[in-house]
Amino acid sequence: MIAKVYYYNVLLRIGIYLFPFFAFGISSDIRFGNAWLPAVHGILPQSYLLFLLFTELAWVFAASFYKLSSVTDLYREHTGMRTTFLACFATFCLETALLVFFHQLIISRLFIVLGNVILFLLAVAARNLLRVTSASSNWSRKSEKIIVVGTDDYAIRGVELLRRIPFVDCEVQAYLQLPGQPVLVHDAPVINTAETFAIESLNFDEAVVAVPPSCYLEISPVLDYLNDLGKPVRAILDLGPRLSVRETLFQVGALQMVNLAISPVESFAYTVLKRTFDLVFATIGVVVLTPVMLTIAVLIKLFSRGPVLFLQERVGRNGKSFNLLKFRTMHCVALSVTDAHWTTRNDAGCTKIGAVLRKFSLDELPQLFNVIRGDMSLVGPRPERPHFVSKFRADLEKYNVRHCCEVGMTGWAQVNGLRGDTSISDRLRYDLYYIQNWSFGFDIRIIARTMFTILKDQNAY
Repeated sequence: MIAKVYYYNVLLRIGIYLFPFFAFGISSDIRFGNAWLPAVHGILPQSYLLFLLFTELAWVFAASFYKLSSVTDLYREHTGMRTTFLACFATFCLETALLVFFHQLIISRLFIVLGNVILFLLAVAARNLLRVTSASSNWSRKSEKIIVVGTDDYAIRGVELLRRIPFVDCEVQAYLQLPGQPVLVHDAPVINTAETFAIESLNFDEAVVAVPPSCYLEISPVLDYLNDLGKPVRAILDLGPRLSVRETLFQVGALQMVNLAISPVESFAYTVLKRTFDLVFATIGVVVLTPVMLTIAVLIKLFSRGPVLFLQERVGRNGKSFNLLKFRTMHCVALSVTDAHWTTRNDAGCTKIGAVLRKFSLDELPQLFNVIRGDMSLVGPRPERPHFVSKFRADLEKYNVRHCCEVGMTGWAQVNGLRGDTSISDRLRYDLYYIQNWSFGFDIRIIARTMFTILKDQNAY
């Protein structure tokens, strides 16, 4: 069964990984009228070759992370357009980062856009073609004869899912009943543990253990017997509703471990792609918004005495403190007061220009420099002051879990209206949801919603 899935997985992976080369040739022909770049006048073929190699590397990482090249994930979406778009967008962001930091590469912008559009269309077309043809009754499926350990409703659900596996036709030859287990299956003979010798007369390819975790201790003798038959033995793993295996087994020295953590912060997309996106777009933001920030700085000096910027200690990822940058919106007071003071609506300490800045979140713009420095991200749970972190940790269970990832300029709680003097428990609930369900596409969605939230948020003050 697994060998067949691996076979088609390799074919899909090879095809997906080669698509940047096809997209490169097609976009070159459309943009320059010739797919053979050395024959095109006025361009540097070496730059395009380096760009192609980088695109291929970025695409391999993005396609692998979003599982475009995985047969087992082929049927999770109806068309696959969402995951394909995210992989293409991630590749585009990495390409943009390359051009920002390596000005020597002179590449046509239209060529880049065409290449990514064609790459998207090729990937969507290939995945849907394989998906449709494999679902066809004319598709050649290898018949896999199996015996199933288990006879209850758990086994029934497991067999139903096995029969949905593409490219393989599972035929249950028999069910093996454990002592005291109810018999709810009716599509194949049932053998109890006292008659295991009858299994030897069956013609089967592999055994599948489909029992709930509470029965694991009872299957040891059965496993010993099945292993002696020299056939593959596999188990349907269920760790319960609160645990999920986000990654496969990985090796750490002499240990094999499974990642059961709720946070995806060790993934490639989070550690590399998210950081690249933050760095590129924060840098672009600083360049584009420099006139706005200079104007705000002048207005602050005109309307109140004191420094333009306000530095305040905040708690970031892994509990590390950093100095958060903001435009000063309050009258100057001792830090000991502001560090333990919670700003409320119509706060008397707020300056006239400060009220406007807070209303539209313009006081947060200097945090783009925090993002560039690596103190925080564009998207993540909002960083809090040490005084309140200590207080909330004592009052709220799992509050400190929000510090396992990068804190952000905006977050899932904020775009859902939880800003200012709002419920901390509700904010925590949204922050934990963000951590558990993080994806690069989720970050883009939050950034897009932030643009609209700023204009109508009643809790910004």
